[in-house]
Amino acid sequence: MKVTDEALLRSGFTSSDLQKIKNNVESYGGTLGEAIQDLANRFRIVLWITSVCLMVFIILVLFSAKETVVGGGISILIAILIVAFIQPPVLSYKSWRFWRKFRD
Repeated sequence: MKVTDEALLRSGFTSSDLQKIKNNVESYGGTLGEAIQDLANRFRIVLWITSVCLMVFIILVLFSAKETVVGGGISILIAILIVAFIQPPVLSYKSWRFWRKFRD
């Protein structure tokens, strides 16, 4: 798949978003398409981790004491926030949306 600046701008990326991705590509190598695919994969990973954490929380609610639910809920929330903000959440979401729409 050929990823161009114009296609990315049309799909919702800003010029500053493109500049961040291009700086990363220049620093670490690869192509623009590979960077977009990697960011999309990161977003999918965050979705999986969030859904697993929510399933664990549901299990806590169903089978644990109130104190455990409160402590577990807070720790799960902190874990989700850490995982979400380790990678750039907005760029990865835009990349996932672009990749889902334009993959060949």
